[in-house]
Amino acid sequence: MFEQFRLVGGTALSLQIGHRLSVDIDLFTDAAYDSINFNAIDNYLRETFPYVTDPGPGPVAIGRSYFIGTSEEEAIKLDLYYTDQFIQPELIVENIRMDTIEEIIAMKVDVVQRGGRKKDFWDLHEVIEMYSPEQMIDLHYQRYPYSHDEAIIRSNFVDFSTADDDFEPICMRGKHWELIKLEIIEHVKENTR
Repeated sequence: MFEQFRLVGGTALSLQIGHRLSVDIDLFTDAAYDSINFNAIDNYLRETFPYVTDPGPGPVAIGRSYFIGTSEEEAIKLDLYYTDQFIQPELIVENIRMDTIEEIIAMKVDVVQRGGRKKDFWDLHEVIEMYSPEQMIDLHYQRYPYSHDEAIIRSNFVDFSTADDDFEPICMRGKHWELIKLEIIEHVKENTR
């Protein structure tokens, strides 16, 4: 039932590099729209978990969001969404299908292009020693060619105004937000052509 989905975003990155705790599960598919049986998924979740929120009435457009768990207090957010075509094959680690780091970078840059959350900058910070701003921008262009705006991305790489008031992720490396911002600014300044 979940074969066409893969784990994406910060949770997939956290499993690969262990930099922060993640508080949600994002499963995306690039299957054709309207090809996933969301009613079967809904039934499976309700049979498997004691607590499942109602995703709301009406037809599925781009996906569904739930909170699932043993109770309202012990629930996590689960997003199941259609997405644009992936640019790389999935990575399989211990039978978990997930995005590659490059796919995650493209997705995180896309969020930053639209303003960015603290956790997105936190995730990009973890890969700045492996990928230059140019490489990140190129990955975004490959994944999102129709919405790609390089000028906005470059500006937003160092604009943390929308993220400053977000909750601080639980960092497994003992880093703090002010350090994350400073290191991103320095990296962008040193590595931009």
